Formats: sequence, structure tokens, C-alpha cells
Amino acid sequence: MTSGAEVVVRPLSATQSATRHRLLDAARALATEGGYEAVGMRAVAARAGVSAPTAYLYFASKDHVLVDVLVELVGQTTATLSARPQSGRHAVERAVATLRRAVQNVEKEPNLYVALTRAYIAGSLAVAHARGALESSTRRWIDLALGDGDFGDREPIVRILEDVLFANMVGLVTGGRAPGEVADELELAARTLLQER
Repeated sequence: MTSGAEVVVRPLSATQSATRHRLLDAARALATEGGYEAVGMRAVAARAGVSAPTAYLYFASKDHVLVDVLVELVGQTTATLSARPQSGRHAVERAVATLRRAVQNVEKEPNLYVALTRAYIAGSLAVAHARGALESSTRRWIDLALGDGDFGDREPIVRILEDVLFANMVGLVTGGRAPGEVADELELAARTLLQER
């Protein structure tokens, strides 16, 4: 299993890779500042210092660039969780602490994560390439959270926690959840599923 999310992209030269990263950074900055509505391909291109046609060579739409930002951030989170696993706690406490770490940035940068989730759940063909990478990464977070704890049949637990995480991120987009509630709801689900196991 890989340590982070990966999306297969066409081979890029060093210059092309730098341009792509400038576009990703620009989209991230715009979304952090103003949310989903602040991100448009022309605005991303201008912020990155390239022309709009150049931006479209790398990303088909604003949802595409935002979802690739999401893949990058999720991959970074997975790498961080893998490199520094929680230790020295009861299995349930370790699991809860790991899951809270996995989603801590949602509360720190709510505009950004609402924008990224909104782009992902739009379901356009331009973001379909990222689905497998994102799902495998969130599954990895939960696997790291469970560690070597004896929780019985892990597969249903993993699937339920994945669904709780996704439902709460959608709730963040629709206004049904506040940023701080995402971690709280994930903790509640984890404690309920893992108690007395």
C-alpha cells in the first residue's frame, strides 16, 4: 500500500511540472481566501502568472484543479500519519487521536476544504481520475488509526468510518456541519464502533 495519494498524470518536463504546481498553489490560495466561488480558471491562471489557455492545458476545469489540490493534501496527510503514528495509548484512544489528526486541517482552513469537497462531489468526468487515489488514502487513514488493535472484523468498521467521514464532509459543504464538528462526529463514530472490543 502506498503512503500517499497518487494520480497518474502524463509525463511532464521540469518546466511543465513547475507550471502545474504554480496552478495548484494558486487554486489553493484562492479557495482558502474566498472558497469555491473565488476559484475560476482565469483567476487561477492570473494568480499563477500564466495565460488561461496555458492553464487549460493542465486542468480541464476548476473542479479538476481543486480535486488535484485535494489529492495532494490528502497524500501529505497520509504521509504524515504514516511517518508519525500515534503510540503509547489504549487502542481506542490511539484510533481517535489518529482520526482527529487526519481531519484537523478542515477546522483550520474551512473555506479550502469546503471548496475541495464541493469540487469532488460535483462528480464531473474531469475529477473521476482522482476517486481511487482519494478513497485509498482515506482507507489508509482508518487502517493507521486501527493499527494492530484487535477490533474483530475490521472491514465493516473501516467502511463505516469511511462513510461517516464522507457524510460529514458533504455536511460541511451543505451547511449541515460546522468545521469543528467533522472531527467530533468521526470520534463519536469511532468510540461507538470500537468500544468493548
